[in-house]
Amino acid sequence: MNLKLPFHLSSIFQSSASGKFGTIKGVLIPNILQMIGVILFMRLGWVLGSVGLLKMSVIITLSAFLLFATGLSLTAIVSNMKMRAGGSYYIISRSLGIQFGSAIGILLLISQLCSIALCVTGFSLSFYEFFPHVPIQILKAGTLITLVFVSYFSTDFALKTQLFIFLSLAVAIAAIFLGSGGAPETLVPVSNDPSAITFWMGFALFFPAMTGIESGMSMSGDLSNPSRSLPLGTLGAIGIVYSIYMAIMLFLSFHVSSELLISYPFILYYISKVGYLIVMGIWAATLSSALGTIIGGPRVMQAVAKDGILPRFLAKGYGPTNQPRVATLTVSILALLLTIATDINQIIPILSMSCLVSYALINFIAFFEIYIRNPSWRPGIRVPSIIPFFGGMGCFMAMFMINPGATFIEIFLVALICTWGAKRKIMGNWDDLRQGILSYLVHKGTVKLSTLKHSAKSWRPHILTIFDTPSVNKNLAFFAHAINQDRGVLTFAASSISEEPEKFFQNLKEDLKGFKIPSHLHGIRSLNPVEGAKQIIQNYGFGFLKPNTVILPITETFDKRSFTELLLDTYRQEKNVILLKDDVQKDYLYNDPSRKNKQINLWWRGKYPGNFELGLALAYLLQQSHFWPRSKICIKTVTKDEEKKAKLIEQFNRYQLKLRIADLFFTPLIDSEEQFFPNLLSNSKDGDLTFLGLKKPQENITLEEYQEYYSMLLENTSGLNNIAFILCGEKFRFRKIFI
Repeated sequence: MNLKLPFHLSSIFQSSASGKFGTIKGVLIPNILQMIGVILFMRLGWVLGSVGLLKMSVIITLSAFLLFATGLSLTAIVSNMKMRAGGSYYIISRSLGIQFGSAIGILLLISQLCSIALCVTGFSLSFYEFFPHVPIQILKAGTLITLVFVSYFSTDFALKTQLFIFLSLAVAIAAIFLGSGGAPETLVPVSNDPSAITFWMGFALFFPAMTGIESGMSMSGDLSNPSRSLPLGTLGAIGIVYSIYMAIMLFLSFHVSSELLISYPFILYYISKVGYLIVMGIWAATLSSALGTIIGGPRVMQAVAKDGILPRFLAKGYGPTNQPRVATLTVSILALLLTIATDINQIIPILSMSCLVSYALINFIAFFEIYIRNPSWRPGIRVPSIIPFFGGMGCFMAMFMINPGATFIEIFLVALICTWGAKRKIMGNWDDLRQGILSYLVHKGTVKLSTLKHSAKSWRPHILTIFDTPSVNKNLAFFAHAINQDRGVLTFAASSISEEPEKFFQNLKEDLKGFKIPSHLHGIRSLNPVEGAKQIIQNYGFGFLKPNTVILPITETFDKRSFTELLLDTYRQEKNVILLKDDVQKDYLYNDPSRKNKQINLWWRGKYPGNFELGLALAYLLQQSHFWPRSKICIKTVTKDEEKKAKLIEQFNRYQLKLRIADLFFTPLIDSEEQFFPNLLSNSKDGDLTFLGLKKPQENITLEEYQEYYSMLLENTSGLNNIAFILCGEKFRFRKIFI
């Protein structure tokens, strides 16, 4: 019987015919060598003596859990996608988009440079103990140049070198257990404090030892089958390293006192029968970690450059395996400068934070993929959502516990680089997870919003602006944008009578894109523009996100009867209506050179308080925008005599403190005949924009009656162009916004 294993073992242990690598050589060994380093030989015993056996067991187990959760998340992700070069950068950029990927790609490069500098410095310092006559900077430079030379021409040769180093490290670990079983009698404790550090300090000191799975992930482009090798190699390395650390911890705990462990961080050298094997282990660990990073770092740089984030020449590859020689030289030069200019204490926080950010994001991606359950999520290996959730949360907690300051700096750098990438408008030619995440959150949010009552504290105008021309009316668009301020839903809509409606809507889209107004665009094809606008107003929106305010231009495109019918129909749908009458030859908001010292007039006739309160809310929003900042709001009304004027001023002064609106003024005008429109025309010239309420349609009013009123209103205000007519249709007490 010819049995076929689920994973082809032949591809695990040896390179394929194409020069690609299997699981052992490409993932398992690089990961193990990256995770077993100086901390094992020179810090494990000291931390153990300080915190005790129980706490040290928790530290090692917690560290391993974070790596194991990340490994399981990685397993699920790579079994659902075709992996290419770039490691965790490739996973994150293909899941969260190129902007987020650019931030993580650059941070990973920084962490790779720090890892090289850390390992080279550690080796040079240990070598310096035996050869103090050689300058430390020369040792650093010589070590790095030698390792670069090994990895430059052949990754296969470098990985074979790693295999030799791996065997040396295994011999050194075996030498620990073949020791005398106790400390020599000549060792005298120099510290009697068994609790020199706290639990979290011990965790902070130990955890960097476990941040090594990135070494294997960075080889994703050189693996014959990354979807199989990455999960097997990563989880296998975590299990092996966890067992090694636990075994050495137990061995030391039973054979060496806490006092000696604290007094002699290099205790493994003293208890071993063959001390030079321990020294060989330190050298093997540091050299192998440095070599692994020198191999993986340029491949991350190559992948980042290939996506256009870094200069394209860094993406150039050579040979059948696409060797990143240009990237290798670049990484080597940067690493050399960093190695010479820094010490270990400066490097460790940056290294740990960068790795933890990438681990947290891998868990985050897996959690959301599992939780939102897109049809595209069909991993070959399924993981419960609770594992990546706690893995991601644990990584962020570990970041704060290790170094809160470095955590905030790391988060700031991610945000800064994301902003930089967005401004460069780098586009990826792949689908990502962002739409699925945002759709899920929008769904949950809208369902929750539909159960809540309207609140004055949370009211915002969700605006639907109707265009009547094939090009954007700038004043209309920026008026809507100034009121919305990206805090409500802003939609521009139009109906096309053209034979090519796609071209019509594309022109509108390009105009809005050029004006940089964040908004939605909706359009339909209709032979009658008024009927088209009516359909849009009636049907557009979803649940709570339906528009509550409709902005329309006063134009000759719509005949007055049809426009009046549209106005009444919109009001009866309980939507606010704003009619903007502007001078097309003048920019009221767009590209206005004198944005300050503007004045907004709000006229009050003593009727329809909803119109006045809505107008005050809109004027305040315009005052808070960056278009007309700190503009004056002047409430104007017409009264019969001085006595009524005094009462109105007293009433205004009583409420002004409650309104809490800066630069708010009240100007009652005396006219014994109380002629409103002549006063409106003569006293609105000082304003840059005038708000005026419309007559509230009564239930029994006819279309003809309201059309007659509307025609009269336009005739009486024909001398004003910068005017916005307001009709409050929402069944909402706007005064609660202010009082």
